[in-house]
Amino acid sequence: MGEPSVLAKLARRDPDDLALEDDSHQVSWAELDRRTHAIGRGLLAAGASPGDHVGLVCSNRTEFVEVMLACFRSGLKMTPIKTNWTSTEIAYVLDDAASALVVADAPAARDAAGERPVVWVGDDFDSWVDSQDPTPFPAGGTGYRIPYTSGTTGRPKGVERTLDSESTFEEWWEFSSLGAQGLGLPRDGKHLMVAQLFHGAPLAFALGALANGAPMRIMGRWDAERAVRVINDGVTATIMVPTMFRQLLALPEERKAELDHSRVATVLHGGEPCPVPLKQRMIDWWGPIFTEYYGFTEGGMTMCSSPEWLARPGTVGTPIGELVIQIVDDDGEILSPGEPGTVYFRRPEGRYFRYINADDKTDDAYDDSGFFSVGDIGYLDEDGYLYLSGRSSEVIVAAGVNIYPAEIEDVVFAVDGVADACAVGGPDHDRGEQVVVYLAVANGFAPDEVTAAIDAACNEHLAGYKRPRRYIIRPTVDRDPTGKVLRTKLRDELWDGQLPPTAKKT
Repeated sequence: MGEPSVLAKLARRDPDDLALEDDSHQVSWAELDRRTHAIGRGLLAAGASPGDHVGLVCSNRTEFVEVMLACFRSGLKMTPIKTNWTSTEIAYVLDDAASALVVADAPAARDAAGERPVVWVGDDFDSWVDSQDPTPFPAGGTGYRIPYTSGTTGRPKGVERTLDSESTFEEWWEFSSLGAQGLGLPRDGKHLMVAQLFHGAPLAFALGALANGAPMRIMGRWDAERAVRVINDGVTATIMVPTMFRQLLALPEERKAELDHSRVATVLHGGEPCPVPLKQRMIDWWGPIFTEYYGFTEGGMTMCSSPEWLARPGTVGTPIGELVIQIVDDDGEILSPGEPGTVYFRRPEGRYFRYINADDKTDDAYDDSGFFSVGDIGYLDEDGYLYLSGRSSEVIVAAGVNIYPAEIEDVVFAVDGVADACAVGGPDHDRGEQVVVYLAVANGFAPDEVTAAIDAACNEHLAGYKRPRRYIIRPTVDRDPTGKVLRTKLRDELWDGQLPPTAKKT
């Protein structure tokens, strides 16, 4: 432990410069420094001790970031929890992580807290902060984030990563800043946070930009119309999901003309596959400023710049750092370039994370060589670029042949009039599964005409066994607050409680 560090100095900014901004508040670097110390002291006074865990269930606002940094500086572990979860789902994480207290602005979190103290982020929060001891914490705080997997299959799992648990606050800050620089996130202008703050990758990237000195502009809730005004107000970088691309492209032409993207230098995107036609349209509009990432809660990531993608449409890039990728078949044999199989990752140090309270699941996640997989299917090209086909649990098997939803969706999204779509496997008496497409049709288009156009495109670009056999027209395609399509939910609707042949029990 040493003398207290100063955030403005770490970020190489003037203390009076803007650090955080949401729809109603602005926070300078000096204020952020003072408030994070005071909040950290307040959490300790409320019943937590260094090394304890804090559950954070908070909407998109500056206080979210303040509480998170306060935990890091005061030596508290913490987990951002989805604000749309029920009290039962929140309580599961609080119990699993042995949370000492809860910080929240979501009513369900108060119900989930049980006997735990609750620090409420409401109208009185500023008064609560001002009443706390503002004495700065010495440098060397060892708090860190324990993210939880999304829980789309089975219960969510807490992921403790070696690098996080062994880093001080100042080391984390420097590492995050360097990561932002490596991603091309500028420190001039604002970094726009349009995703929900509890979402892992956008949060990590935004914090990296903040550590590099870029003020973070937080949108309370994504709205394509309002995003035009916010982007025009000095935004130079952001991170989006493909759903947001579709909504921006669907804006009226006069609204699109008002959007000034000339200052935007970098747009990161990931979280779900981005159909080739959709990404091409965004590049045609905004230029080659899009960097695609593919990663997972457990850690590890690939990156792909727009020039790389334009040379290899559909790739999610190559691994960053010392991560190694290999593609393996069902027998554990390493596959050659171009052959699809399960995607495995390995870091030089071998095992680099564990699932808390689940040593058996940690063991199951790794093979004997220390390679790890989340069950995604993909292949490498001759130059080591990764292409994804989907999750193993999402593969559609018709008459014993694998069909990958991503391949179908690339064709579907190229058709005019498609607002959103998702391909899943539905029951087929003779073939086991058939391709079913959930479809949202854009305003001004007739559903019958759009499905006919999709059929024509599929007839031209896909083998017969891959073509959709059924369309389900909906006003929207179900997605979670982070923009990820709820593929499992949609597929389960078709099977009426039965277990699809490709599903895995967890």
